[in-house]
Amino acid sequence: MRAMRNSGRVALGTLAGAAIAALIAPLIRPLFSAPHGGVGFVTVAAYPKSWDYAVVALLIASAFAGGAIAAMFAPRSTSEQLVRRPSVQVSWITAIVVFMLMIFMHDMPYALIEPFHEGEHLTAGWLMKSGARPYGDFYIFHGLATDAALDALVLGDPPSPLHVRRQQTILDALTLALLVPIAFELTATTIGAIAGVITSLCAMAALWLPLFPFYRLAPVMLALIALLRYRRNGSALALFIAFASSTLGVLWSLDTGMYALTSVAICFVVLRIARLEEKPLPLMRVVLLAIVAFMLPIIILVAVRADIRQFFIDSFVVMPRAIDAVWSLPAPAKLFSGEAVRYYLPPIFYGYLFALALLAWRRGDRWAASRLIVVAVFSVLLFRTASGRVSWAHTRFSMPLLGIAVVAFVIEPLLHNRQRLAALVVIVPLLFYFEIAQNFSAGAKLLAGWRGRQRHEGLVRYPFATGKGIYALPQNAKDLEALNGLIVALDRNHGTILDLSNERAIYYLLQRRAPIRCMEISMLSVPRMLDEAMAQLNAHPPVCVILEGYAEVAKYDGLSNRDRVPALAAWIDAHYPNRRHAGRFLVALP
Repeated sequence: MRAMRNSGRVALGTLAGAAIAALIAPLIRPLFSAPHGGVGFVTVAAYPKSWDYAVVALLIASAFAGGAIAAMFAPRSTSEQLVRRPSVQVSWITAIVVFMLMIFMHDMPYALIEPFHEGEHLTAGWLMKSGARPYGDFYIFHGLATDAALDALVLGDPPSPLHVRRQQTILDALTLALLVPIAFELTATTIGAIAGVITSLCAMAALWLPLFPFYRLAPVMLALIALLRYRRNGSALALFIAFASSTLGVLWSLDTGMYALTSVAICFVVLRIARLEEKPLPLMRVVLLAIVAFMLPIIILVAVRADIRQFFIDSFVVMPRAIDAVWSLPAPAKLFSGEAVRYYLPPIFYGYLFALALLAWRRGDRWAASRLIVVAVFSVLLFRTASGRVSWAHTRFSMPLLGIAVVAFVIEPLLHNRQRLAALVVIVPLLFYFEIAQNFSAGAKLLAGWRGRQRHEGLVRYPFATGKGIYALPQNAKDLEALNGLIVALDRNHGTILDLSNERAIYYLLQRRAPIRCMEISMLSVPRMLDEAMAQLNAHPPVCVILEGYAEVAKYDGLSNRDRVPALAAWIDAHYPNRRHAGRFLVALP
């Protein structure tokens, strides 16, 4: 009972610290300015995006400080600790069930191509399969695997997104199934582990968002599992997997790979300094494992003939400087809206986890302290996704560990200490916060509709050689046929085209290359990238420029590419003054 009183004190201290942070946050806003180095929503609106990060950091730090003060005054002695009762058989069964459910929920082989997001990786994958050098011949925005290599592995001849979608469905299911071993490492009971998995799936809206790249979280999941197991048994293999998952993760998906890499480094240092490793490895062996892990991405880059110098420039110079200016969105303005609550509560909870870790460390509970530290560090760094581009989907994508952590560190201790009323008070609002009912309803509909999604009724084949396995609405097919006919009439020698409409799938569908390395037009608002693109355009001008297509695709965040890169638009107007319509497309001609 005393342990619960201590946890209650920490919770109250955490809330008090968060309240102080909420009072301070508006006062420090004038200290921050809008980002620069590119053009996006926050730059046009002159929104101080760095203030959002400061608010999140302030919430975490203040919540921790308040909880830490309470923890320091808490008695060291506690009641009986929770004892881990692992069930390997149930873990495997649960993982298989999650994998199979996600397969059937996320399998949408004939869904309409989303020309912007799917175009990013379909085009890059086709280029890589055609012999183009990653980073050198074409720019990679998210990561080598996510944007090109995975597609290049499965694209046929003629290439078909059907195989790409099936691959992503399997990878999504595998990644989401990794929540199961994470839950069984963190929770104390089998029921708690299963409840944690379900809650985390709902927190991510994984039963709700079938066409979303959850597989990009794989480096974080693998590194977390491996680090927890290393801490428990001192396995050199587990530590190497944690290192390798994070270093290779940078090639898998740059953002999540960097979160995994930074998390592993921080956690290992903290675990060693605080002496929380069960069987610590010799330091020189750790260094050797780290060196080998850091060499793996270089070996892969060499193997795929990537431009290594450009990889480092694009990934660690251009992207960090420009991403906020180009693609960030502001935090919720209405503090008492549903999305604001969903966005601001996790940082407070992560501060609470850090404070609980301090409490556990003070009372000598190394198992609890180490789990709390690892989960809190990984969760905080992954929350960068939510705080960067604040949106419904990105916020949920950043919370794969939240449900498991709530069950493991809040609900299970309450039930273990027979605080059933307190557990009920916590569980009821969480049912709404995690949108359990909405997820189950959406998931049931996706399961029921699986058989119907294996057909393509009402759709027609794309009118090109690349159309094998690709289906579209009849009007879209006619529009693309008209566009292809116009371009072929201008040039039959596979000359380049430039897309300004944000429909990057056009390159892939028409099997036409771009005259520039960076086809992500938004990134051309970065001066360095614009200078490179203009030099390439002047040296090798395209046959034509596609100015407009779908209106809703052309203006992400309310900005057109003309708004983002006016210098490029002026060049097009000067060199391609004639306009012609081809279906829904507006094309600029010389």
